[in-house]
Amino acid sequence: MADIVARLLRECNLERHKGADFPTIWTTILKGHPYVAGLPEQGKDAAGPLLLIPLITGQQLIFDGSAFSLT
Repeated sequence: MADIVARLLRECNLERHKGADFPTIWTTILKGHPYVAGLPEQGKDAAGPLLLIPLITGQQLIFDGSAFSLT
């Protein structure tokens, strides 16, 4: 499972690095992925707004506007 989540994270960041925006990444990679457990939710931290994407592992992908990370 960890390998699949790590691969998903790398794929999202690679597409972001190539210039893809969040809606494109959501549509082409995340929306249909079997590990994505629901719709993105809005959140924020000290640096600003975030999008939180729940995973079936209980983790979340976090998009901060520039890159994806994992909790």
